[in-house]
Amino acid sequence: MRKTAQLIILTIGAMLTPCAWAQPDRESLIEAWETHVATLPGTTEFEALGDGTYRLQDTDLPYDGELKLVGALVRAAESPGFDTGFTHFGMVDIELTDLPQERLSSQSYYYWLADRQTLHYSETEQRWMGPVAYQSAITQQYSPDRSFRGLNFMLNYGIWVFLIALIIFVFVGVSRQAKKARSLMDQTEDINRRASENLDRSEQMRDEVMAVTREMRDLQLENNELLKKILDAMTS
Repeated sequence: MRKTAQLIILTIGAMLTPCAWAQPDRESLIEAWETHVATLPGTTEFEALGDGTYRLQDTDLPYDGELKLVGALVRAAESPGFDTGFTHFGMVDIELTDLPQERLSSQSYYYWLADRQTLHYSETEQRWMGPVAYQSAITQQYSPDRSFRGLNFMLNYGIWVFLIALIIFVFVGVSRQAKKARSLMDQTEDINRRASENLDRSEQMRDEVMAVTREMRDLQLENNELLKKILDAMTS
């Protein structure tokens, strides 16, 4: 009953003070963090004692004692190329005063602390969100229906898709031109080879013609010599 009353009071306070949620500043971060911690399933009691200290009973850790708010900071979220709608994140540094020193290094403490330190500011909803709500919002944003998913993909990666397509187009064009150049070089080489073969044939034919010519000349000389002998025989 006590926890329920605290949740009702915190919710009514948030509704009555909307200006605290208007900007992602330190004050709105602390108020959102208080509501976040108070509404976690493991929190059975969360009461402000003043001067940044709280009374906390938590069944997840477990813990029953004093919680001290050490510091809180707000930073702009950096998500180049992605429009998540979350413009800032906040870190709340806390200390469990009554937690034994040996438990501060336990794995369960770090998991417990991670759910209670970081909040994300949604520009769309003008409010801070805890880790679970933040992950859910991101999942819904990047896992919609296929058409919107495709549009969102093109908006985020369209320039890279275009550049990759352009590089592939240029590469294919250069490859085709290189193939054509290689083909022309092969054709030129084939033509030169054939020309060289024809030249060799021409030289061979020329040698054969010269050899036949020499044989005909020798035969002509022999015929002339034979004719001379016949004439000398007839006149003697």
